[in-house]
Amino acid sequence: MSAWLLVLLLSMASYRMTRLVVKDDFPPVLWVRDRLAGGWRPLTSKEQEAPPFIPWRNQTQEINGVMNRYVARKSWSPHWLADLLTCPWCASGWVSGILVLLAMFTVDLPAPFFVWLAVWGTSSLLASRDWA
Repeated sequence: MSAWLLVLLLSMASYRMTRLVVKDDFPPVLWVRDRLAGGWRPLTSKEQEAPPFIPWRNQTQEINGVMNRYVARKSWSPHWLADLLTCPWCASGWVSGILVLLAMFTVDLPAPFFVWLAVWGTSSLLASRDWA
């Protein structure tokens, strides 16, 4: 496989995994992110359809025209972990590093440090966009 194609594939995979960690509302990932990061987050479609007497309804607020819910972070979760799980730039660095390490051990990857920087830069730029 050519090096540029490998960097492109790693960048797209890193973007997708970063989005899963930081923004997506896939229930198992959202549950973990709520416990470890907490804070204000947009309501999921299922939460928007919930009846008005649900206990967490008093913890909702409209922010910039979007209904948001406040979720308390667990007391044992450190602040740096909350930052890591909510920052697309930070999370993409770790995700791209893991993917480049996996690629380094499975395929012939030239200059893994520079590939990691390229993948990190590309995936973090994509993941930090509002449309992403």
